Amino acid sequence: MGLASALSTSLTGLNAAETTIDVIGNNLANANTVGFKESDAVFMTQLLQTLSLGSAPTATGGGTNPRQVGLGTKVAEIKPDFTQGTVQISANPLDLAIQGNGFFIVEGTQGEQFYTRNGQFSTNSENQLVAI
Repeated sequence: MGLASALSTSLTGLNAAETTIDVIGNNLANANTVGFKESDAVFMTQLLQTLSLGSAPTATGGGTNPRQVGLGTKVAEIKPDFTQGTVQISANPLDLAIQGNGFFIVEGTQGEQFYTRNGQFSTNSENQLVAI
């Protein structure tokens, strides 16, 4: 591996690490936000260099795997963790909690739909149930 290739590979790792730090910072900043679910950065190989091809098995022996060297990494996705969180007691009788999978569907001011796990609700001046 040449110097330029090594530096390029290192740079992809630094960029992926930066994204990971951003995701962790977001998780920490929202740790006390009701209904917030943490996320994880998922990585994948950006480029592979094949050094030798694999071979098929024969009648007397097994095959061989190809030899490959990874030439960098990238963030494949930022994956939210939607597993069950802690349910807390509330003094508001309109507060709801979701156990297991699912979201509350709330309507925005323009009629658009939003999905949330935040179960804090109240009533507005027209006695309609609204998300806080």
